[in-house]
Amino acid sequence: MNRPIKDGLVLGTTLLVIHTFASFLVFLYCHTSTDGQAVFAYFLFFVIDAPTVPLAFEIEGKIGLLSGLTDLWTDLWYQGHQGVNLRAFILTTIFGGLHWFIIGNLTSYAFAWIHKRFYRQPA
Repeated sequence: MNRPIKDGLVLGTTLLVIHTFASFLVFLYCHTSTDGQAVFAYFLFFVIDAPTVPLAFEIEGKIGLLSGLTDLWTDLWYQGHQGVNLRAFILTTIFGGLHWFIIGNLTSYAFAWIHKRFYRQPA
């Protein structure tokens, strides 16, 4: 595996892990909060991960695939109403993580191209 591909995978994976951790922290905050408006903390991801996360939420709103699955999961385990929080966590983790993985790859490839293009040979 050549160096630019390896660097792109490393940077992309690092950004994906950081984003996943941030999304998990928001999930825990919403899960433990007694405030009914805590789920609005996910709106930060709408700005950071635009356009992928807003598009994922829009598609999920039309299809509704995750709503049945997360509501079933919360009914079986928690006997509560954490389905919205779980859906938001899944969508931001998957689509936002892929968003930052791609950004990391493209950034690494761009820097490798710039370095290769402007690298000066010793005289």
